[in-house]
Amino acid sequence: MRKRFCWAWLFLCACAWAPSVAAQDAASDGAAVVPGRLARTLAWTEAKVDGAAGAPDGFYPEFGGLITGSGVSVGPGYRRYLLRDRIFVDVSGAVSWRRYQMLQGKIEWPRGIGERVSFGAHVKYQDFTQINFFGVGSDTLKGDQTDYRLKYLDAGGFATLHAKPWLTVTGRAGVLRGADIARGTSTLHPSTDERFDEQSAPGLTNQPNYVHADLAIEADTRDVPGYPASGGRYRASLAAFHDRDFSRYSFRRVEIEAAHYVPVTEHSVAAIRGRVDVSQTGPGQQVPFYLLPALGGAHSLRGYFDYRFRDRDLLLVNAEYRWRVARALDGAVFYDAGAVAPAVDALSMHKLRKDYGVGVRVHSKTHLLMRLDVARGSEGMQAMVSFTPPLSFSKRTVAPYVP
Repeated sequence: MRKRFCWAWLFLCACAWAPSVAAQDAASDGAAVVPGRLARTLAWTEAKVDGAAGAPDGFYPEFGGLITGSGVSVGPGYRRYLLRDRIFVDVSGAVSWRRYQMLQGKIEWPRGIGERVSFGAHVKYQDFTQINFFGVGSDTLKGDQTDYRLKYLDAGGFATLHAKPWLTVTGRAGVLRGADIARGTSTLHPSTDERFDEQSAPGLTNQPNYVHADLAIEADTRDVPGYPASGGRYRASLAAFHDRDFSRYSFRRVEIEAAHYVPVTEHSVAAIRGRVDVSQTGPGQQVPFYLLPALGGAHSLRGYFDYRFRDRDLLLVNAEYRWRVARALDGAVFYDAGAVAPAVDALSMHKLRKDYGVGVRVHSKTHLLMRLDVARGSEGMQAMVSFTPPLSFSKRTVAPYVP
């Protein structure tokens, strides 16, 4: 891990300093400041990766399209606006060094009804080859680590009401088909089915097809969504999953999440994020283990393994302070705390798992390009590289479910 940390640190520092040095050299010669090759590459990548309205047509690299634990992933993507920007089409795929795979396609009408309602449809195939599983509950043992493989196809439609520039209401409906739990491909840990059964891991032997729907309201006042320094993002949603095959795995889930950013000085920011997930089931129903809320990894508890803790209900708090080190490089210190439990009233403060750490962020004016975090929890130290901002919201992968 020490070697990976050193190489990552050197790479991040090089990314941050190279454009600055090139600009200073040009300025010292009295010439116009011309961005260096690395700066131009980063600017091109930033423009291509940005999937927001107004992003350029054509091919782009797909980074970060897979779940926590996939490792570094990359693939091709293509997007285009058609019929005078009335239709937006986006297709992409990605493969990670752990052989995780994703293929997705989306079509959207950005101005479906006037200027306030957009709608569209999507289809996504995913194959995750070695997802960690330690058991259900907050008292699982680190030594019980196993892994499983999950494949499925999810398709559906969505509609969004843009009530205000900062306020949206989104409804989604879809079908999750062909979910398949198989032996994990890791050679370091046993397969989940060797240590767990249907009783200790519901859904291990039977994976139903689902009809699912959710309704969410979201307020977003961040100044720069890709790397915010002020404002916040706040979201609440209700989702329902209906088991079409076994009448045994239907459930509902309530999600409440908020992240807020406060500028402390001209070049430093304090941020805090909180999240609560609550699962609800009727008599005789269970939540499959691969759809339980999970903690651990680069987007929740950074000092623990990916998916270290799972249960029906989840509480998560992250706090971070970052400051400028160089023109495109920030340093950061952070603290994470979270808990899982079978019921809301069991999410008591003394059950919290905690970690703390330091990190660096390479960024442009509008996007985080890469971050390195080193965190220490009660089970040791973890180092991780990510291409998504810290304290960012989930990308809403249906399964496995991750904050």
